[in-house]
Amino acid sequence: MEIALEWGTNIITTHIGVIPENQNCWKYGSIYKVCKELAEFADNIGGHFAIETGPEKSQTLKTFLDNIQSKGVGVNLDPANLVMCSGDDPVESVYNLKDYIVHTHAKDGIQLEKLNTKALYCPKYYDLDSCSWNVIKELPLGEGGVDWSNYIKALNNIGCNGFLTIERECGINPEEDIKMLLYF
Repeated sequence: MEIALEWGTNIITTHIGVIPENQNCWKYGSIYKVCKELAEFADNIGGHFAIETGPEKSQTLKTFLDNIQSKGVGVNLDPANLVMCSGDDPVESVYNLKDYIVHTHAKDGIQLEKLNTKALYCPKYYDLDSCSWNVIKELPLGEGGVDWSNYIKALNNIGCNGFLTIERECGINPEEDIKMLLYF
Protein backbone atom coordinates (compact mmCIF):
# COMPACT_ATOMS: atom_id res chain seq x y z
CA MET A 1 0.00 0.00 0.00
CA GLU A 2 2.85 2.36 0.75
CA ILE A 3 4.40 1.68 -2.65
CA ALA A 4 1.02 2.23 -4.32
CA LEU A 5 0.82 5.65 -2.64
CA GLU A 6 4.33 6.47 -3.84
CA TRP A 7 3.19 5.62 -7.37
CA GLY A 8 0.20 7.92 -7.08
CA THR A 9 -2.70 5.64 -6.25
CA ASN A 10 -4.42 5.13 -2.92
CA ILE A 11 -6.25 1.94 -3.88
CA ILE A 12 -4.97 -1.62 -4.05
CA THR A 13 -7.29 -4.44 -5.06
CA THR A 14 -7.22 -8.17 -4.52
CA HIS A 15 -9.29 -11.29 -4.08
CA ILE A 16 -9.43 -12.56 -0.50
CA GLY A 17 -10.98 -15.97 -1.05
CA VAL A 18 -14.60 -16.66 -0.13
CA ILE A 19 -16.16 -15.12 2.96
CA PRO A 20 -18.16 -17.75 4.84
CA GLU A 21 -21.77 -16.84 5.61
CA ASN A 22 -21.28 -18.36 9.07
CA GLN A 23 -19.61 -15.63 11.11
CA ASN A 24 -18.94 -18.04 13.99
CA CYS A 25 -16.40 -20.26 12.25
CA TRP A 26 -12.61 -20.00 12.39
CA LYS A 27 -12.39 -19.36 8.64
CA TYR A 28 -14.53 -16.23 8.93
CA GLY A 29 -12.49 -15.10 11.93
CA SER A 30 -9.23 -15.65 10.06
CA ILE A 31 -10.31 -13.67 6.99
CA TYR A 32 -11.84 -10.98 9.19
CA LYS A 33 -8.67 -10.53 11.28
CA VAL A 34 -6.42 -10.08 8.23
CA CYS A 35 -8.84 -7.75 6.41
CA LYS A 36 -9.43 -5.66 9.54
CA GLU A 37 -5.68 -5.20 9.98
CA LEU A 38 -5.19 -4.26 6.31
CA ALA A 39 -8.18 -1.90 6.44
CA GLU A 40 -6.87 -0.10 9.52
CA PHE A 41 -3.40 0.20 7.99
CA ALA A 42 -4.89 1.57 4.76
CA ASP A 43 -7.00 4.05 6.70
CA ASN A 44 -3.95 5.25 8.66
CA ILE A 45 -2.01 6.02 5.48
CA GLY A 46 -4.95 7.44 3.51
CA GLY A 47 -5.51 4.45 1.29
CA HIS A 48 -8.01 1.74 0.50
CA PHE A 49 -7.68 -2.01 0.58
CA ALA A 50 -10.35 -3.01 -1.97
CA ILE A 51 -11.83 -6.51 -2.00
CA GLU A 52 -12.85 -7.72 -5.46
CA THR A 53 -16.42 -8.94 -5.79
CA GLY A 54 -17.52 -12.30 -7.09
CA PRO A 55 -16.76 -15.15 -4.72
CA GLU A 56 -19.77 -14.41 -2.51
CA LYS A 57 -23.07 -12.59 -2.90
CA SER A 58 -22.82 -8.83 -2.47
CA GLN A 59 -25.00 -8.89 0.64
CA THR A 60 -22.57 -11.30 2.36
CA LEU A 61 -19.67 -9.02 1.43
CA LYS A 62 -21.56 -5.95 2.67
CA THR A 63 -22.22 -7.55 6.04
CA PHE A 64 -18.54 -8.49 6.30
CA LEU A 65 -17.45 -4.93 5.46
CA ASP A 66 -19.98 -3.45 7.88
CA ASN A 67 -18.44 -5.62 10.61
CA ILE A 68 -14.92 -4.37 9.84
CA GLN A 69 -15.99 -0.76 10.47
CA SER A 70 -13.09 0.96 8.72
CA LYS A 71 -12.89 3.54 5.95
CA GLY A 72 -9.70 1.81 4.78
CA VAL A 73 -11.58 -1.15 3.33
CA GLY A 74 -13.45 -0.89 0.07
CA VAL A 75 -14.77 -2.80 -2.90
CA ASN A 76 -13.44 -3.35 -6.38
CA LEU A 77 -16.77 -4.02 -8.06
CA ASP A 78 -16.38 -6.59 -10.84
CA PRO A 79 -19.78 -7.16 -12.45
CA ALA A 80 -18.64 -10.17 -14.48
CA ASN A 81 -17.33 -12.00 -11.42
CA LEU A 82 -20.70 -11.49 -9.75
CA VAL A 83 -22.51 -12.99 -12.74
CA MET A 84 -20.01 -15.77 -13.45
CA CYS A 85 -19.17 -16.93 -9.96
CA SER A 86 -21.77 -16.11 -7.31
CA GLY A 87 -24.69 -15.70 -9.72
CA ASP A 88 -25.42 -12.30 -8.19
CA ASP A 89 -27.04 -9.32 -9.93
CA PRO A 90 -24.45 -6.58 -10.59
CA VAL A 91 -27.09 -3.82 -10.56
CA GLU A 92 -28.42 -4.88 -7.16
CA SER A 93 -24.82 -5.26 -5.98
CA VAL A 94 -24.11 -1.60 -6.79
CA TYR A 95 -26.85 -0.59 -4.38
CA ASN A 96 -25.82 -3.16 -1.74
CA LEU A 97 -22.18 -2.07 -1.80
CA LYS A 98 -22.64 1.65 -2.55
CA ASP A 99 -20.86 2.78 0.63
CA TYR A 100 -17.76 0.75 -0.21
CA ILE A 101 -17.16 1.04 -3.98
CA VAL A 102 -13.75 2.60 -4.64
CA HIS A 103 -12.95 0.94 -7.97
CA THR A 104 -14.87 -0.80 -10.74
CA HIS A 105 -14.12 -3.18 -13.55
CA ALA A 106 -15.66 -3.34 -16.98
CA LYS A 107 -15.81 -7.05 -17.72
CA ASP A 108 -18.54 -9.43 -18.86
CA GLY A 109 -19.20 -13.15 -18.64
CA ILE A 110 -21.60 -15.98 -17.93
CA GLN A 111 -21.89 -18.92 -15.58
CA LEU A 112 -22.00 -22.16 -17.58
CA GLU A 113 -22.74 -24.50 -14.67
CA LYS A 114 -23.90 -24.07 -11.10
CA LEU A 115 -20.80 -24.00 -8.93
CA ASN A 116 -19.47 -23.80 -5.42
CA THR A 117 -17.27 -20.70 -5.40
CA LYS A 118 -15.27 -22.15 -2.50
CA ALA A 119 -14.21 -25.02 -4.78
CA LEU A 120 -13.33 -22.50 -7.49
CA TYR A 121 -11.39 -19.87 -5.51
CA CYS A 122 -9.93 -21.68 -2.50
CA PRO A 123 -10.63 -25.43 -2.43
CA LYS A 124 -7.76 -26.35 -0.10
CA TYR A 125 -8.84 -23.76 2.48
CA TYR A 126 -12.28 -25.38 2.58
CA ASP A 127 -11.00 -28.94 2.17
CA LEU A 128 -12.82 -29.39 -1.15
CA ASP A 129 -11.97 -30.87 -4.51
CA SER A 130 -10.99 -28.16 -6.96
CA CYS A 131 -13.66 -26.95 -9.35
CA SER A 132 -12.65 -26.47 -12.98
CA TRP A 133 -12.60 -22.88 -14.23
CA ASN A 134 -14.47 -24.20 -17.29
CA VAL A 135 -17.76 -23.62 -15.44
CA ILE A 136 -17.51 -19.87 -16.11
CA LYS A 137 -16.73 -17.97 -19.27
CA GLU A 138 -15.50 -14.43 -19.73
CA LEU A 139 -16.99 -12.79 -22.81
CA PRO A 140 -16.61 -9.50 -24.67
CA LEU A 141 -18.49 -6.57 -23.13
CA GLY A 142 -22.18 -6.77 -23.95
CA GLU A 143 -22.15 -10.50 -24.76
CA GLY A 144 -22.42 -11.82 -21.20
CA GLY A 145 -24.85 -11.56 -18.32
CA VAL A 146 -24.10 -7.99 -17.23
CA ASP A 147 -26.94 -5.55 -17.92
CA TRP A 148 -24.58 -2.71 -18.88
CA SER A 149 -27.17 0.00 -19.35
CA ASN A 150 -28.70 -0.50 -15.91
CA TYR A 151 -25.33 -1.23 -14.29
CA ILE A 152 -23.94 2.13 -15.44
CA LYS A 153 -27.20 3.87 -14.45
CA ALA A 154 -26.91 2.34 -10.98
CA LEU A 155 -23.30 3.54 -10.64
CA ASN A 156 -24.41 7.04 -11.67
CA ASN A 157 -27.38 6.91 -9.27
CA ILE A 158 -25.10 6.33 -6.29
CA GLY A 159 -22.67 9.02 -7.39
CA CYS A 160 -19.97 6.63 -8.57
CA ASN A 161 -18.86 8.34 -11.77
CA GLY A 162 -15.17 7.47 -11.83
CA PHE A 163 -13.31 5.22 -14.17
CA LEU A 164 -14.35 1.76 -15.31
CA THR A 165 -11.13 -0.22 -15.55
CA ILE A 166 -11.39 -2.58 -18.49
CA GLU A 167 -10.35 -6.12 -17.64
CA ARG A 168 -10.21 -8.56 -20.55
CA GLU A 169 -8.32 -11.68 -19.54
CA CYS A 170 -8.94 -13.89 -22.55
CA GLY A 171 -10.29 -14.02 -26.08
CA ILE A 172 -8.85 -14.10 -29.55
CA ASN A 173 -8.83 -10.34 -30.04
CA PRO A 174 -9.08 -8.55 -26.68
CA GLU A 175 -8.36 -5.12 -28.21
CA GLU A 176 -11.45 -5.34 -30.42
CA ASP A 177 -13.50 -6.67 -27.51
CA ILE A 178 -12.44 -3.69 -25.40
CA LYS A 179 -13.57 -1.25 -28.08
CA MET A 180 -17.12 -2.53 -27.57
CA LEU A 181 -17.24 -0.51 -24.34
CA LEU A 182 -17.59 2.62 -26.47
CA TYR A 183 -21.19 1.60 -27.21
CA PHE A 184 -22.34 1.74 -23.57
